[in-house]
Amino acid sequence: MTRNLLFSLMLWLLEVILVASFVSDRWTRELQRAEDRMMIGYFGAAKESQIRHTAQRWFDRLFVTTGIRENVFRYFIPTERERQMSKGFEDVGRNDLFPFIESRLNVLWDTIFQMFKRLTTACIWLPYLVAALLPFVVDGLVRRKISQTNFDYPSPMAHRYSLYLILGALYLLLVSLTLPFPIPPQAVPVGVFVVVYAVNVLLANTQKRI
Repeated sequence: MTRNLLFSLMLWLLEVILVASFVSDRWTRELQRAEDRMMIGYFGAAKESQIRHTAQRWFDRLFVTTGIRENVFRYFIPTERERQMSKGFEDVGRNDLFPFIESRLNVLWDTIFQMFKRLTTACIWLPYLVAALLPFVVDGLVRRKISQTNFDYPSPMAHRYSLYLILGALYLLLVSLTLPFPIPPQAVPVGVFVVVYAVNVLLANTQKRI
């Protein structure tokens, strides 16, 4: 289980690296605009603005005010003073390498900001997740109790695959945070329904512990 978790996290990090390496900064800006339009159409302009400001506040608190974002740029891109101190290498990479690196870093930070915005959008649905989860949990436990009373055997296959479905849905949520494609806001409630239904099946088919 631990090995699979580490492998999944490595795949996600690989996705982030590939996005930062190959996706153009123009594409990320178009992605953000397209996703903003979908959110305005679904939530309204006021709610979209609130989500944006919340994501910006988290992003600034973690990466801007701490100096992390600026230091990353300074680590990879020399300042003009550093260029002048490097006699004979003042113009090396000025018009090709370092502008390319700067564009890659811009894509990386735009992706991280978009991740915060998508995470903020997902957090909006948490109260609905709790409200939807409760009746499904109660129903699953009642069905399990009924099957025990009737001496019915729970289905190990249903239990196993419902667990896989829950883990898969959570992993898809993680991956979707950094996908270089517009994610419609309706994707979150669909994922919520999948998770709560899988939890219902999981509880209904959980074997009795002796």
